[in-house]
Amino acid sequence: MDFLNKLAPKHGWIDLTVIAGLLLIVNGFFAPRDFGWLHLHPTPWLLLPVLMGCRYGFGSGMAGAAVAGLVVTIGFFQQAEVHAPNSLAQAQSVLEKRNNQVAIVVLDGRPVTSRPSLQNQQLDVLVGVLLRQHGYLFAALFAAGGICGQIQRGFRSREILVTAQAERASERLKRLDTDLFLLREAKAELERMLATRDAELSTLDAEIRRLFDSEGDELWQDILLLLNRQARVTDAAVYKLADGGQTLVRAGLIGGSKSLGQRLNTKDVEMVGLALRSKSAVTIPEFWERAAVEQRDYLMVVPVFDSSEKPLAVLIVTGMPFISLTKKTVYLIALICRWAARVAEVEAQASTTSRVIEGIEGQRVFTEQFFRQNVQLAFDSARQHGLPSAVVLFTAARLPKSKQARLVALIMANIRGGDFPAEINLPIPHLAVLLPLCGERGVGIFSERILAACRKDTEIGAHLQSHVVNLDTVTSLEQLWTDLTRHVA
Repeated sequence: MDFLNKLAPKHGWIDLTVIAGLLLIVNGFFAPRDFGWLHLHPTPWLLLPVLMGCRYGFGSGMAGAAVAGLVVTIGFFQQAEVHAPNSLAQAQSVLEKRNNQVAIVVLDGRPVTSRPSLQNQQLDVLVGVLLRQHGYLFAALFAAGGICGQIQRGFRSREILVTAQAERASERLKRLDTDLFLLREAKAELERMLATRDAELSTLDAEIRRLFDSEGDELWQDILLLLNRQARVTDAAVYKLADGGQTLVRAGLIGGSKSLGQRLNTKDVEMVGLALRSKSAVTIPEFWERAAVEQRDYLMVVPVFDSSEKPLAVLIVTGMPFISLTKKTVYLIALICRWAARVAEVEAQASTTSRVIEGIEGQRVFTEQFFRQNVQLAFDSARQHGLPSAVVLFTAARLPKSKQARLVALIMANIRGGDFPAEINLPIPHLAVLLPLCGERGVGIFSERILAACRKDTEIGAHLQSHVVNLDTVTSLEQLWTDLTRHVA
């Protein structure tokens, strides 16, 4: 592991040599006559054991203290001299010449021939003076190295523990990612098998994305079939508004047609009026609380509004198991109707919500307002129902803004149906793509596929980058836009 490599002895000795060398150079430059900084308190040589102890631990700190102590000792010996004059006058002359340096004068009344060797006398005296005057310095050097080494050990042990936990978490995440991939593969295979056998079972995210493949009035019938599979709705109809909202014209039917005629008067169905006024789903318990004049078989009415709050249709439910009529089911049905409204709006109001890309048949770039409304819907779906969505921002920061049209055309040639591409007013060439109800792995596959296809264009593809924000990881749309555009210079 990396932190063990940093603790290798060769690195410690290299640092020890480099730091000691730097201190020697600085000492020689600023205090050439005070080698070892004996007259400076505290001595800068304390840095050597402190730095070595903080970086490598107790042993290295003590080694740094030993090297610093050796330098101080050499400096002391280099500055000090021992003289054995024969008279007091000679001793005074020596002291005057030594000035600020260390001078040790030994007065001995014995004849010169009977005195001990000057070298032995010099060593004994110097060692004694060194220990008496600078003993605290050596103690401080070793104390600093040891204390810093123990502090480093405490931090390093915590680092080792955190690193080990991170490695275990990373390995577990890899295993979970593999399991998730296999689970998604099994889910896709199960859906394929169920679809070929007309089974009434599927997953909500895949079903909603399939609505984008519906054409014309088939959409409303597909919505009813989806509600049958997901919410166990057995009898229901979708009505479009005609005559300025005064008449309801049936566009799709599932189950029995009792109370669900081909045409209904809005005034005759009080629940419809209430749902359109409140712009929310109205269930039979809420309706009964309002003391309705006439009780009918309607269990639920859900209005379908476009992005500008204009009513497109209403869903009337007259039959479903009693156990399924819960708040969760009502929220689910309302969510499906909201996504269905987006699909219907894309087809019915294409001229106001998007523009056609020249040279690419059937591909449109949506307006920023419509894009933000769909992001809001995807964010609500992720927060309330756990349906994952993501926004991918493709940018070419190094290219001028004049390349915007070419970049959009290059990416749009590889966009699939059901995605929402848009330009979001950035100062660089870009294209933001909302991937509704698409999981993390699906987002990664989409991004890699787009980048791989665009790499064929050497001018733009070489500078193209993608930035992904998963809607289930953000807490607000403000954070979403911040995370999405923080990469833009």
